Amino acid sequence: MTEQRKNGPMTERTDLAKIGLTAELIGPLQFPNPIANSNHRQNLQEHSSKLKNHIAVVATNTHDLKETGFGSIETCRFFYDALKEKYQTVTFHEISSISSLNDIVTSRPDLVVLCSKYFLDVSNNTKTWFSDYFSKHAIAFTGSDRNCLEFDSNKGKAKTAIQNHGIATAKFFQACPGQFETEDKLPLFLPLFVKPIDAANGNGIDENSIVRDFESYQSKVKELFESYGADVLVEEVLPGREFTVAIFDDPETDSRSIMPVEIIVPKNEKGDRILGCAAKQQNHELLRTITEPTLSAVSELAGSAFTALGVKSFGRIDIKLDAEGNPNFLEANLVPGMTPDSSYFPRACSLQTGSKSKTNRPSAMTHSEVALKIVELGLNRINTLQQVG
Repeated sequence: MTEQRKNGPMTERTDLAKIGLTAELIGPLQFPNPIANSNHRQNLQEHSSKLKNHIAVVATNTHDLKETGFGSIETCRFFYDALKEKYQTVTFHEISSISSLNDIVTSRPDLVVLCSKYFLDVSNNTKTWFSDYFSKHAIAFTGSDRNCLEFDSNKGKAKTAIQNHGIATAKFFQACPGQFETEDKLPLFLPLFVKPIDAANGNGIDENSIVRDFESYQSKVKELFESYGADVLVEEVLPGREFTVAIFDDPETDSRSIMPVEIIVPKNEKGDRILGCAAKQQNHELLRTITEPTLSAVSELAGSAFTALGVKSFGRIDIKLDAEGNPNFLEANLVPGMTPDSSYFPRACSLQTGSKSKTNRPSAMTHSEVALKIVELGLNRINTLQQVG
């Protein structure tokens, strides 16, 4: 007998399972959010347009180190932010232990951006060179290898290599306290320029770096030896104009961009123009482009030094003119500072006046373009090695 409702026949109960509905779907009606969907589609499009490489940015706190690499952690994060705009996977690693490096190896990035040369374990005062570490684990990295980076860390070694290639550099010797008893025993005549052999960013260089008498020489050598724990570099004084040259090199495309600028430092109380730590921190020096014939002479020497030292991908070469106006090699900066408003490498890149449609002179580059170029060169080098292999 069919069951009846009081006001009419009972309708058959709907079986939700039969029509493919579940209890979770029973509730308030929800309509798609067109704005959210549009943003989602945009994010997908942006992600798909980025290159699929995994780039790991490796930095360490260099505040108390003689060599600071790209600069502060904040500066290294500028690189990270720039790379995120082009690559799908970019990771940032502030290294404070070997285990931090092991984590990077586990993730197997396509390329590691080395913002500094090494990690210093203060507990036992040992250095772990990033280039050695990642080479051991078959992971590609930006810039030069350990053998070449030694030319950055040891100015005397770099000058010796430059001399051996017939490239001009000021005469020099290395010294320690008490090595020469009297002025006439010095290998070179006074005045001389005295600086640390292994410090960067003008550390150890000040208004007393030019020594004009033997007492001043002894005092400065003793000061630097005690401060840095290493022999001191002593050079002939070069009285001419000073230049720094940013270089990008890409063997895969057989192209090299050489970007020199002049550095004009205010005179100190002694009337000398000395580019020391204090001068760099004050950031009062003027950088400007240069003209012929100095442009070609400085560019040629910088390129020759870059090649002679075996530098890979990028670096900065410092040059100064002698009394006759001839360019001389000063030093190589192979993990150069990258602070946007003060470091010479990005500033030199930004001051270039060439046109992108002309190949005779490089065009100006923004800080983000500098970061992207360094990674591009690192990836190109991987491609070259794979083709050779």
